[in-house]
Amino acid sequence: MKYLKYSIALIILLFCTSCSKEESLPKEPIVDLGGERWVNGPLDKFIYQEFIKSYNIEIKYKWTPFEINYNRTLVPPQEKRVIPVLTAVRDIWMKPYEKVAGKGFLKRYSLSKFILVGSAEYQNNGTIILGTAEGGTKVVLYVVNDFELSNPDAVSQMLHTIHHEFAHILHQNIHYPQAWRGISTAWYTQTWFNTPEETANSQGFVSSYAKSAEQEDFVETIAYLLVEGQEKFDALVKANAPVEATFRLKESIVVQYYKEVFNIDFRALQREVRAAFLSLTKPTTK
Repeated sequence: MKYLKYSIALIILLFCTSCSKEESLPKEPIVDLGGERWVNGPLDKFIYQEFIKSYNIEIKYKWTPFEINYNRTLVPPQEKRVIPVLTAVRDIWMKPYEKVAGKGFLKRYSLSKFILVGSAEYQNNGTIILGTAEGGTKVVLYVVNDFELSNPDAVSQMLHTIHHEFAHILHQNIHYPQAWRGISTAWYTQTWFNTPEETANSQGFVSSYAKSAEQEDFVETIAYLLVEGQEKFDALVKANAPVEATFRLKESIVVQYYKEVFNIDFRALQREVRAAFLSLTKPTTK
C-alpha cells in the first residue's frame, strides 16, 4: 500500500508539472488536420470529374504522412505526373472493366481512395514496394515520379500494380477457387527475392514475386495476363515447356473464376486492357 501511495503521488506531481508548463500553440495549420486551404486548379477539376463524381473514388496527391508508412523515406508526387498516371488508371483499368462487366461493377467492388507517392518504398531486404491495397478499399501507388505515358515499361509497371491490387480486392470479397491450392505450394517462399525471374518462370510462375505466397501467385497471374497480354503469356509458356501444364492450369482457373464468380468474359477483358495499353502508349507523330 505504501508503494501505491508513492506511485499516485508521483503521478499527481508529474501531471501538475506538465500542466504548469506553458507553450504557445503553432500558428501554422497542422498538415491534414483541417487547416489547409488551396484553390482548385485543372488537376483538382480533372479528379472531381473523372473519379469523385463518376466513381466516388478519392484521389490524394497532396502530401500527407498519415496515409503512408512514416518509418520509410518517401517523397511527394510531382503534380505534372498526376494526370498522366490517373489517365492510365482510368483507361487501362477502369474503362475495360466498365465495358466488359458493366457500369455497376466498379461501384460494387470499388476502391474508395488512391494515395499517390512519388518514390518507391524500400524494404530492409533490398526489395521495393510499388503498390499496396489496404482493407479492400484503399490503394497506395508508388514511383509516380518515374511515370511517363511515352515509356511503355513505366506504364506496364504501374498498371500491373493496379490490376494486381484490384485482383486482391476481388478475391478478398470472393475467394479464389480451391483448385489453385496445391499447384505450386512446394515453391512458395518468403525469400522469393532471391529467385531470379528466369528461375521463377521455369517453376511455373509469371514473376519472382508470385513465389511469395499463394494469393500473390494468383493476382500476379491475373495482372500478367491482362497487362502483358495473351501473346506474351504464350511466349512465356513456350519458353518454359516443362511447366506448360502448370501455366495452363493457372490460366484456366483464372478464366473460370472470372466467369463463374463475376460473370466476366476474361478474354474480352484481356483484349480491352491490352488494346487500351497499346493505344495510350503509342508514340505520337508530329
